[in-house]
Amino acid sequence: LMSGVKNNVGRGINMALVNGKTGELLDTKFFDMWGGDVAPFIEFLKTIQDGTIVLMTTYDDGATKLNEEARKLIAELGSSSITNLGFRDNWVFCGGKGIKTKSPFEQ
Repeated sequence: LMSGVKNNVGRGINMALVNGKTGELLDTKFFDMWGGDVAPFIEFLKTIQDGTIVLMTTYDDGATKLNEEARKLIAELGSSSITNLGFRDNWVFCGGKGIKTKSPFEQ
């Protein structure tokens, strides 16, 4: 879904959105949480549709610019570790929009 060869990964939080019914890749994005702005990341999180599988991982630093609103939106996708994510922590997560419980796929 994502790789340097496909040129769709970068520093910060890397994301892939997958249709939960068909398995079709919907979108990939990365957001620089060191030198970038958190606002586009928050807006992107708000556009995710119910039933979408959300895959996230960090590269370099994925936490410096995260604010309470961004962390809350990620927690709503099923993350239980996002509140503790710190500077240059490694993090991988698979959750979903509309999930009713915490995701067991997070480290």
